[in-house]
This record gives sequence, structure tokens and C-alpha cells, in this order.
Amino acid sequence: MSIKRIGRQRGLVYLVLAAFVALVLPVGQFARAAEPGSGSLAGFIYAKDMKTPVTGAVVKLRNLGDMKELASPATDENGMFTITNIPAGRYILGVTSGKDNFNFDYSMHIKAGELGKISMALAPVKAGQEEPAPAPTKKPFFQTWAGRAVLIAAAGLAVYFIFFNEKEASEVDK
Repeated sequence: MSIKRIGRQRGLVYLVLAAFVALVLPVGQFARAAEPGSGSLAGFIYAKDMKTPVTGAVVKLRNLGDMKELASPATDENGMFTITNIPAGRYILGVTSGKDNFNFDYSMHIKAGELGKISMALAPVKAGQEEPAPAPTKKPFFQTWAGRAVLIAAAGLAVYFIFFNEKEASEVDK
């Protein structure tokens, strides 16, 4: 099928246009809803397993300049939230779910005319308990003694086959 023939098929052209509109429309919706000098934030809230969406959670933003607080509507069945018309500035993020409250220790910057996207997993920390320590990292295999032994053995085999493995001359080669 030639390029000219593909371009003449109306169904394919409409399908490509529909796919483009479907991909661009949600972002355009937030951009139109935003006032000048304000941005938007959208994302998903998941349980600790990073797979199960949290329904009914409310995402809250507190402006670090004037301490005003903004809140999203409750998350839907997919765990999605949106906050529009957020004045540009630095914010700290928190989430209130049916079970617990979660506050994050870092700030985020909301830019005017832009849509920020974020996904979060909620893992509760018990009172008096510090945040879990990161899992110990394993050394890469070739930085261990066994890995080094494998490298030396492979290098030795390569040298043997390159320099010392002489084939006996066959009768055809004589």
C-alpha cells in the first residue's frame, strides 16, 4: 500500500485525528481551565503496593508564602485527582485518606500555565517509628571475589584459545 493511497482513506485519517484529539484534549482541558498566573496539578494516589488505587482521598496543597490551603475533590475509583487554578508558587503536599493523613517533607513549585503530574503511594509510618531505612544495596557481581574469579577465568580461556590452541594440519591443508 503506497503512502498516497493511505492518505486517501478517510477512515484512517479520521482515526488518526480522533487519536490525536483524545491524547491532547485532557491536557488542553486543564490549560483552558487555568487562570493567567495559575497552574494545575493532576495525578494518582495508590496504596502501599503501588497497584491498588485509593478511592476518596483528598490531596491538599499549602502555599509556603501565604499559608493558604487548596484541596482537590475526592479521588475517583482509579485514584485520580485534579486541582486547577493553583496560583504560581511553592507548595507543600499532603493527602488525607479515609484511614490516615500523610504529609510530605518536600516542597514543589507550581508554574503558571503548566500542568504538573504526580503519582504517590501511601505507606503509613507508626507513631514513634522512624521512616524505614533503605534496603541495603548489593555489590555488582563483578565487584565481588566470585565475579573477579569469573573474569580472570574467562580472560585465561580467551588467551589460551587465541594463542595456544593450534589445530593439527589436516591432510587437505598439507
